[in-house]
Amino acid sequence: MDLKQLVIVGPAALIIVGNGASTAGETINEEAAFACVIDKSSESEPEKGHKLSQYVFRCVVIPDDPAMPKYTEECIGNYEYRPDGSWKADGACTDTYKSGDKVFVTFQEGSHLKEKSYKISGGTGKYEGASGGGTYTDEFLTDTLTGGRTKGKMVLP
Repeated sequence: MDLKQLVIVGPAALIIVGNGASTAGETINEEAAFACVIDKSSESEPEKGHKLSQYVFRCVVIPDDPAMPKYTEECIGNYEYRPDGSWKADGACTDTYKSGDKVFVTFQEGSHLKEKSYKISGGTGKYEGASGGGTYTDEFLTDTLTGGRTKGKMVLP
């Protein structure tokens, strides 16, 4: 490689390596608003006052930082309501970005927990190997619509 080629290729290589390094080990703040629609629900009552429910829902997530991408989320949640009034839930979501990259998330809720929480367990593309998590709040606006906020961190490897 002669000096002219090095002058042209050198800066381009630094830009490419620099962009790759900027995402490696990067921590992304996940403060956002979300709105969800329940597409499907099923409920059973194995005994009086003991209900098992499953919800399938879709969400749109809009980060507080306008520079961060918006994304959609598809989830399945399993809920158990006990006769004593206590309840618990867990489930899994797949976040999908416009690029097609995905992030895999699990969540936990329940009367025994102080906060609803989520955990990031990997992804595809830019988000392969992602980790992290946080907390969220939500409320039912109608029988099939919810809205809320999330706060956490995603760490890229």
